[in-house]
Amino acid sequence: MATLPDIPLQEIPDSPLLQMDFLESTWFKTHGQSHQLPTPERVRAIGESQRVATVVRFEELGIVVKSGSHIHVTEAINLWAVRKFCGDSVPVPEVYAWRVLEREDHSNEVFIYMQLMPGPTLEERWATLLDTEKRNISHELRDMVSCFRTLRVEGAEQFIGAINNGPSLDKGLKFEPKLRPFPNRQAFHDWLSWIWRRHVLDPSTIEDPWRALLLDDGPLAFTHGDLRPANIIVTENSPVQVVGVVDWEQAGWYPDYWEYCKAMYTVDYQGEWRGWMERFLEPDAQALEAYDFYMNSIGYY
Repeated sequence: MATLPDIPLQEIPDSPLLQMDFLESTWFKTHGQSHQLPTPERVRAIGESQRVATVVRFEELGIVVKSGSHIHVTEAINLWAVRKFCGDSVPVPEVYAWRVLEREDHSNEVFIYMQLMPGPTLEERWATLLDTEKRNISHELRDMVSCFRTLRVEGAEQFIGAINNGPSLDKGLKFEPKLRPFPNRQAFHDWLSWIWRRHVLDPSTIEDPWRALLLDDGPLAFTHGDLRPANIIVTENSPVQVVGVVDWEQAGWYPDYWEYCKAMYTVDYQGEWRGWMERFLEPDAQALEAYDFYMNSIGYY
């Protein structure tokens, strides 16, 4: 697959903005004159009444709103970038807007308005699929992964972190001390090695045999970070096809092995899906061994 054009730095949406409308999006072009987006207060009220804290659907508007204090506008920027530069090659929800409400405790409550992608998840359909359908889905996912892994920012030095130059939002890492954008694999790997040894007075006195398993020479790749069946939307009827990849909140640039390791770590150890993943993600048993140790050592399950 051909390499994508670099993302112009000046085109990346400004993440500090408390309100952002993507006026060129389909929703504003077709509904912007006759409808208004649901207010954050309305979204919150519906979510509370339905006991749905994160995702609220507005079927009549074709909108889904993802919200909460743990949501970051970075996810909206990820969606914007993948849709704009991968196009139809990687089907993702079109992002329409975001709103940020500042709370009295100085935390933020973020609301991301995006396209509602109807259809069951691959997790819901998997047990009913034939092997031929599973192979076809694997081929589709391989092409999609190959596409978004080539995303780069124009004129910027490569780094490990979020698309808006922030630190990683990976759920296994984001609460760890001294997390920051890392300039290269070596700095990132040294940090991973330090994390589990940091509680001793001199971490260098503790041997880390897993550090040598992570190679410092190698590429970085744009990574979804949570590529599992629950985040893959497929068609209701045959032939089963992938129509959406959702939940890009943890996406960013990581070492090229990260997508595989993260995907292996977040699925059933005995499940059939683990074998199928190797059809669209490059296996790396050595990196996986180190990844498993580091994630377990910091308490990420």
